Amino acid sequence: MSISSIQNLVSQHEESPVRCLTKSVGVIGSRSLPYTVANKVGDIVQDLIKRKYHIATGGAIGADQFVIERLLRLGLSDHCTVYSPWQNYAGFPIKVRAMMRQFKDYGGHLLWGEVGGNEPQHLIKMGLLLRNQRLVSACYGLVAFIDGQSRGSIFTIQKAAQKRLTIVVFPHDCHLPEIDFVKWVPLKCGGCWDGGFKAVYLK
Repeated sequence: MSISSIQNLVSQHEESPVRCLTKSVGVIGSRSLPYTVANKVGDIVQDLIKRKYHIATGGAIGADQFVIERLLRLGLSDHCTVYSPWQNYAGFPIKVRAMMRQFKDYGGHLLWGEVGGNEPQHLIKMGLLLRNQRLVSACYGLVAFIDGQSRGSIFTIQKAAQKRLTIVVFPHDCHLPEIDFVKWVPLKCGGCWDGGFKAVYLK
């Protein structure tokens, strides 16, 4: 990638809650991504860690799940922070609940959120969006894996674009997000970054 581009990130940011670690890059995406994308997500995570980045993700099924699965397999949970919208493990989907406990037990950083999971749907949605904003505020860059059902991920991409973060998007059978001041440019570096599009800010 011009992965150097993930290094040329803006200086205006909120400090990551994980002190004494290197820059955080968010790796997020759709809950409905197929398992055929899991290796791609994991390879990106592994490459970023190799480049001394700390990973931030959300703890949902789909893309976030693929992030955690690779970290557990590598024994690198301590290189990641999960930004949870939930107050405790009961909020996580059953499919990933045991995995999130394992992630924490193996040294992963887990930041709890504001909702328990039994609130009205509009409050849960608000908690999820707040989680996405917290993640963006802590990161220097964002990598997003999206499909046609990625409303939460699109929101996160839009928030990252407002902060002029370096953003790389991998679309899966869908169009790239339409943001007035962003042009999407295909990456030329190959390797695990093949198929990604970098945000270029027009104004």
